[in-house]
Amino acid sequence: MSKLYGTLAELARMRSGDEPIVSLYLGVRVLDEKRSDEIRLFVHDRVRRVLAQYPEGSPGRESLARTLGRVQAYVRELFARAREPGQSGLALFANEGLSLFRPLLFRRSFASELSTDNIPHLSQLARLADEEEPALVVVTDSSGADIYQVLLGDLAGEESLHGEVPRRPGDEWNPGAARPGRQFERLEKDVRHVEALVQRTRRRAVEEVLSLFQREPRSRLVLVGTAENLAAFERELPERLRAAVIARVPRPRAWESGDGPRREGVLKGAAAALLAHERTVEVRVVDSVVAKSLRGGLAVLGPEDVVMALNEGRVYRLVLEEDFARVGWRCTHCDALGSKVSGAEACPYCGGALNAVGHLGEALVARTLGEGGEVQIVAHTNKLHGYRSVGAFLRQASPAGQNPPGEAPG
Repeated sequence: MSKLYGTLAELARMRSGDEPIVSLYLGVRVLDEKRSDEIRLFVHDRVRRVLAQYPEGSPGRESLARTLGRVQAYVRELFARAREPGQSGLALFANEGLSLFRPLLFRRSFASELSTDNIPHLSQLARLADEEEPALVVVTDSSGADIYQVLLGDLAGEESLHGEVPRRPGDEWNPGAARPGRQFERLEKDVRHVEALVQRTRRRAVEEVLSLFQREPRSRLVLVGTAENLAAFERELPERLRAAVIARVPRPRAWESGDGPRREGVLKGAAAALLAHERTVEVRVVDSVVAKSLRGGLAVLGPEDVVMALNEGRVYRLVLEEDFARVGWRCTHCDALGSKVSGAEACPYCGGALNAVGHLGEALVARTLGEGGEVQIVAHTNKLHGYRSVGAFLRQASPAGQNPPGEAPG
């Protein structure tokens, strides 16, 4: 997971010269040849339209044409070869002048998009990173647990920790040659022995979960099993792991196979739990950024105030609606952003020349990620939409200020 965040931060800091950066998003899980043809046709049509915007002989056109040709060739090759099972989405970023050609494949699909800009378009990838948080799926039963590590919707590792628990009646109690009066004492010892084995195995499973969690502290826990087994497992969890539990679900029959839970069922279960959790988080985040801003806390609302905070390096987390659509400007000298195009002639910070920005939302995302901030793309909500679809949590109240006592960003 940290690898994707590193990729996002690296891409966010890239700026192109005469040749724009190509950003391509596709859903590549096709069920028939017709759908495959539709995707290739989309790419071909978008390439033709992009090149039509650059007249012959204009700076950067030749290198852009080569980059787009390479992108088309990669897409053709992708559909011609046998791909790994579960690959559903492609994000590709390319620019010849920057020696950039980075295709990324994921289990989750993307909305089709091919854009050219002096920055990479990262909103779809940022939303994937936000929604597909790492997860630990723990499938418990009376003998232990199966642990699955899920990263970006894919299975990254699994561990099965089960003890030898007697199953047959003859194994559970064998009084042997003991006197009849001591049979119940023997039975009680056997039961205690079994319980000790189960608890020891359960604690081993908790230790493994804790080890995985420490490697990926953003991980969410999804617990699967009967109410009795889940309660027993949770009693062994340290407090920070309990706080990371986002779902407790019964073990569906569809998950069963000859060798334990089906991996595909585990992945689907994790994806459903994470998506439901993310939707709940989005509501809380929108409520929080609006409330903090209205009471004068460390948050701002609306394009003008968010852009100003970004230019001052104060944004801790950007909150942007998925349907945000606005144009703006960027200074060619100091890279400052602006949200009001009308009447803008020179940069108010340094007096430099301005270039139009057709996708202000992408510029906000790239600037936030490039400066080490977080981005949360949320579904359309009336509350945030009333403030023109954007808000931000701040690190500090002013460039030279400090956080008010008790006030924390986010």
